Amino acid sequence: MDDAALLQMAKAWPLLEDLSITGYSCSSHKVTPHAFVLLLWYCPRLVSVAVPVNWSTIDMHAIPRDIPYQGFSHNALSRLVLEGSRIDNPISIAAFISAIAPNVKSIRRDDEDDDENGIFSDNDPTWTMVEDLITALPIIREQGMRMMLRRSMRGSYNHRGTAQLGGRQ
Repeated sequence: MDDAALLQMAKAWPLLEDLSITGYSCSSHKVTPHAFVLLLWYCPRLVSVAVPVNWSTIDMHAIPRDIPYQGFSHNALSRLVLEGSRIDNPISIAAFISAIAPNVKSIRRDDEDDDENGIFSDNDPTWTMVEDLITALPIIREQGMRMMLRRSMRGSYNHRGTAQLGGRQ
């Protein structure tokens, strides 16, 4: 599995709702997060995805201040099956997945392989942390939006502590 093959499938099957490509977890043949996003872009009805993604390009960076992919989000996706690669920064990966697919409610690990490398073992809790964060991040985002909405409804304060009606002026 590579980016070109996944993109070809995505363009050929735009009405796809469930895609499961397994058996690549211990292989070097994994798609990039960019190809994963393009899959979601071309298949807006996808509800469930199981593809081998190499998350290392997201893993090595801090959470960006800008929203990934100019704010694109795939709202139909609710189930994601991960074929693992070792990660060091679960917060960055969870933030990326949550921004791109904010309605993911279930992340499951592909247990078809015996997990010879210990990627999802109890000794490596990083993917468990991604799973936990995926459920928490949308709630945190909603709380932040509600706080901003309340401030704009009752007015806000400028840098001098003076009340401003309707937010910024």
